[in-house]
Amino acid sequence: MRRRKSRRFADIDITPLIDVLFMLIIFFVLTATFIQGKLDIDLPSGKGETPDVKSTLTLTVERDGTIFWEGVRISEGELPELARGARNREILIAGDKNAPYGRIAEVLSILRKEGITSAGLLTESGN
Repeated sequence: MRRRKSRRFADIDITPLIDVLFMLIIFFVLTATFIQGKLDIDLPSGKGETPDVKSTLTLTVERDGTIFWEGVRISEGELPELARGARNREILIAGDKNAPYGRIAEVLSILRKEGITSAGLLTESGN
């Protein structure tokens, strides 16, 4: 009679490893989406009232004069149409302190022509 050799296979439970991997994937996907929407603006310092940011629209003017409406890049030609649709809302202009003053004045002029009477400039608090 021959004896059979029984082989034992080492089974590793990989369920916890898959859970950890899944959590890491979620973490990196979420952090990547938060970083994408960030605009690097160096605001000038100043004092003033803090508006309710949830009810306002943000218009950003970068250092090179590029305009962003609520984080989306727009051209100067699109600004009047967007401003007409936002007549009843307050608009805050976040202009980089190194942006040309003339560019921010142009943006304010376009907003005034379209009937926006409540536009303010965002500043960094001096606290």
